[in-house]
Amino acid sequence: MTLKPEQIKAAIASGQNAKIADGHNLYLVVKNGRGFWVHQFRYGDVIRSHGLGSAETVTPAAARRAREAFMVAKREGRPLAIATRSGELFGTAADAYLSNHADEWSPRTRADNRALFAKYVPADFNARPVTTITPDHVADVLRPIWDGPGNNRGSRLRRLMFGVLAAKDVHPNPARWDDGPLPNLLSRKRAPVEHREAMPWHDVPAFLKTKGDGLEDRAGRFVILTAVRRKEALGAPWSEFDLKNRVWTIPGERMKKPGGKVPPAHSVPLTDAAIECLGTPGKPDELVFASPRTGGMLGNMTLDKQWLPTSPDGKPYTLHGFRTSFSTWAEEKGFAPNVIETALAHAKGNATTQAYLRSELFDARRKLMDEWAAYATLGLGD
Repeated sequence: MTLKPEQIKAAIASGQNAKIADGHNLYLVVKNGRGFWVHQFRYGDVIRSHGLGSAETVTPAAARRAREAFMVAKREGRPLAIATRSGELFGTAADAYLSNHADEWSPRTRADNRALFAKYVPADFNARPVTTITPDHVADVLRPIWDGPGNNRGSRLRRLMFGVLAAKDVHPNPARWDDGPLPNLLSRKRAPVEHREAMPWHDVPAFLKTKGDGLEDRAGRFVILTAVRRKEALGAPWSEFDLKNRVWTIPGERMKKPGGKVPPAHSVPLTDAAIECLGTPGKPDELVFASPRTGGMLGNMTLDKQWLPTSPDGKPYTLHGFRTSFSTWAEEKGFAPNVIETALAHAKGNATTQAYLRSELFDARRKLMDEWAAYATLGLGD
């Protein structure tokens, strides 16, 4: 029997505890309104169970691939991390997490994520059952490479560790940051700002004229015209767009979180040029710039690596750097600093102040974005 998604949903929604075979010793275990994938196999003289993740986040196809990968490792005689009564071992859970989420990342990101675990997570940590891991254990792993919160290897590893433990329903999650003890266990210094190479604003119109109407072209042009962060654009579903009123509202949960706190939602005024980048509207939960291969988000590095040129001195431009191009142009044209900062969704003041600025300055921001689109696409106003 091969389980279908609708059968899995129905089994979980039934509220009844059950163990349902998917085939080849893979089972959907339903307990207390939750579903989990479990692979059973013989280990010596006993039958063991190997957890493959929550059925809410791991698709049937991903569970089957993870089961097959585990069995290949077993046949090849590679060491196996076997779950104990206290829970699945972290090393096993991490391997399953990286495999289950591989399609969400670019090839380079997949390799980087595995390298982080291989280089910085020691064997004794991998051998711990996930239910016995504490914030002190997590801090001990992170401390040698911790440079503070930011876009750095320590923070990336913490986020991945959080994901591994969340997939195993470990509560409270010892790798959490927002309201957990880790900030007190690790240095609170911030990592140095990583400056991204920005294209001079004078060169933007000529650059955009070289681009066509392909998916990457439209996605990259949309990021530049809206001056948002790359992940905010590439992860946007159609439900966030009000095309009638020409507004895109990004939920705070999808935005950069200064200090780990969720900011207010950010409303982006849409220009005609930005709307043209969107293409034909799809279902509310579908991504606007979905990967043709997976239906998920385009790899974060796709546009930087394949779409952008290098600067005259040989340094690679980055898509994030166009936020600097935009802000420099806006300053040169005499726009008010608070309008520019609000357009960039830079946090100023508390949540109430941020929400007020984003609301009260919306008309000023629409004028700013209209002029930026006219300049970037047509070279008007130079």
